[in-house]
Amino acid sequence: MSKFCPYCGEELIDNAKFCKSCGKSLEDFKSSPGTQNIQYPPSAVENDHTFATVLGYIFAILIPLFGIIISVYLLTRNDSQKAARHGKYILILSIFIWIISFLLIR
Repeated sequence: MSKFCPYCGEELIDNAKFCKSCGKSLEDFKSSPGTQNIQYPPSAVENDHTFATVLGYIFAILIPLFGIIISVYLLTRNDSQKAARHGKYILILSIFIWIISFLLIR
């Protein structure tokens, strides 16, 4: 059974002392009486920005400038680590495609 952070709802690994998402100490929470066996479901579904991610990859290949714009959008999303990771990949792909296209035009 999965455990979740009581502060932000992020799924935790076994024996975690700190939440990997919000960084809050779980030791204080575990030491409180009556809270040892409580399981917390995520408070909200993480917004993974799937539509923007898919558009970002498509634009990174077809129109790198738009890929860069979407990657910056994804990189600035504080509500999803997954979106930020894809934003970084899209940015790298967009710049790579843009450089290759300039080299092929010359």
